[in-house]
Amino acid sequence: MFLGSQLLAAIAFGCGIFAFWQQQRSAMLKFWFISAVLNACHFGLLGQVEAALFVGLTAIRFLVAAMQPRQHWMLLFMAAATVILLTTYNNPLNLLPYVAAMLGTYGSFQTRLGRVRLCMALGASAWIIHNILVGSPMAVLMELAFLLSNLVGFLRARRLAANQLS
Repeated sequence: MFLGSQLLAAIAFGCGIFAFWQQQRSAMLKFWFISAVLNACHFGLLGQVEAALFVGLTAIRFLVAAMQPRQHWMLLFMAAATVILLTTYNNPLNLLPYVAAMLGTYGSFQTRLGRVRLCMALGASAWIIHNILVGSPMAVLMELAFLLSNLVGFLRARRLAANQLS
């Protein structure tokens, strides 16, 4: 089970990295959808039901946000994350996926790519801590790479914007 979980996390890793290189918000969110589905399965194999539920909700959220970035959807997904927390909470570790889900939800429904990237960076930081604590090395590497790739994408977008102004 552990090796299978790490294989799924590795494939999710590749999809997530590819997402960060997208210049269109919708395309980025669709690749994150694929990555999140695989990552939810990874947590399921590790027996981390709460994390699997949060990431499964995240997958659906990415798909909805890619097609309909309306604020009422954001509120619905925040409420759903809160319901997951309230119904599955059994230790403080559950708070990290919740915080990541709330940050990611807010970011997914922002229209400015910079805000999307900032929220995803903060959410990735919460996931890094969670993944260290649950003992998933591939998931830790994945989130660290997402954080770095997000930073590179952010810097690349700023450089392109600066070149267009000159």
